[in-house]
Amino acid sequence: MIHELNHIGIVVSDLDRSVDFYTKLLGAKKVWGTKIEASGMEIAYFQLAQGLVELLSFADNALPIGTNHLGFYSDNLDEDFARIVEHGAEPVVEPRLAGSGAGRQAIVRDPDGVSIELLQRDLPVRSGTVPHPHIQAIDHFALQSSDHDRTFAFYTGELGMAVAKQIPISALDTMLTYLHHGEDVVEILPDVHGGPRLHHIALAVDDVEATLAYLVSIGGTPDGPAKPAAGGVGSIGSVTDPDGIVIEFIDRPRVLEA
Repeated sequence: MIHELNHIGIVVSDLDRSVDFYTKLLGAKKVWGTKIEASGMEIAYFQLAQGLVELLSFADNALPIGTNHLGFYSDNLDEDFARIVEHGAEPVVEPRLAGSGAGRQAIVRDPDGVSIELLQRDLPVRSGTVPHPHIQAIDHFALQSSDHDRTFAFYTGELGMAVAKQIPISALDTMLTYLHHGEDVVEILPDVHGGPRLHHIALAVDDVEATLAYLVSIGGTPDGPAKPAAGGVGSIGSVTDPDGIVIEFIDRPRVLEA
């Protein structure tokens, strides 16, 4: 059974630069890492508030830079992989020893081609919430979908996620849907923004204007001033990481609290 949304994986162009961004600006804490000399791959896990961000660096630029995958924990990797593939998902990597050496992994693709890493391992790399002057939690990872219902069926049926909240978007004849495993949430967005399918990381903060001012005070560069959120509740702002990934700040009630 798949029981946890564990992390978002990001391929970076300069690991040291990305580490500085996530630790110094966003207060993330390194909780685990390893280097595979033979392949020139370096892996670093950072806990950001209650969630995890995995940074991946490749000496030979083996993978495109940017958001790369969502990682889920399974307690029976072979069974879950076989079931998901039988139900139509594209297999990419069959169950094997993980490249990191920690447990076993497999990879499939969701209906829009997003890589889903399935992991079976005992690696308790996060605990509680990493404190920050403004950031309270990772509110969600945003996923752009070309077909809401198809994506919804995959993430609920194959990955076992539960519905946290749904908001009708009448102008687009679709839904804005939030799915979760415990505290970790995926937002299914309509495909209207362009850019990567794994579009942004949204962070819940106490006050967007205060958060942006704080980032400026420690050397950050927000993408612009705070503005009213599209849903009409609270404000929104953002900063972009060194590889173009949008980190969104929102000060409305968290999805799991609303």
